[in-house]
Amino acid sequence: MSYQMTHLEVAYRLLDKYKWIEARPDFLLGSIAPDAVHFHEEYHRNLKEQSHLWDCGPRWGITLDSDKWKRNVLDFWNMHKTDSNGDYISGYCVHILTDWLNDIKIWSPFRNENMQDEDVDAIYHIYGQEAYRGDQWLFHESNNSEKIMSLLAESREYSIENCVLKKDVETQKKHILSEQYKNNGDYDIGSHRYCTETVITSFIDECVEILTDILVV
Repeated sequence: MSYQMTHLEVAYRLLDKYKWIEARPDFLLGSIAPDAVHFHEEYHRNLKEQSHLWDCGPRWGITLDSDKWKRNVLDFWNMHKTDSNGDYISGYCVHILTDWLNDIKIWSPFRNENMQDEDVDAIYHIYGQEAYRGDQWLFHESNNSEKIMSLLAESREYSIENCVLKKDVETQKKHILSEQYKNNGDYDIGSHRYCTETVITSFIDECVEILTDILVV
């Protein structure tokens, strides 16, 4: 699925569309919070399924009912959007909807093309190598990175029951602000086959366009 800078870039651009967002830093942190489960002491992919409101196939990475996944997210958003941390919740749902779109437009076509007799984890490793470098490329190339990180530093962390723990979000946030993008080395993606510059930028543009009309207050 999408990596962190894609999620942050989509969420940042949506701030111009979602005029109803008041806690802009919290919205941005929410847009990466579902992946905070990776910082849990005993990570298992079941945690990913829970945090992403996903119960739509045999295991994470093989979605058989995309419409159900979308309904799960919208039901969750409608239930919690007026909570005291509603802007954080909205960012949280933007993250999952971005992954929902990634699954439809990028990951599932890639998996179907390459899986054959391979294990889905082995296939994801191939995709993940390009996605990671694409994430680094986006951070260094985006004109919004500095503003995104500044807002992220001001954000407030929250637990979401049965989804993510505040302490894992705190660890994730610290890692992104101080570690994840500190490498100024080679992040050229010119040789990429799947996560190309065109694929990344076009996907972000499409996400912003589609999600503008999905979360409406």
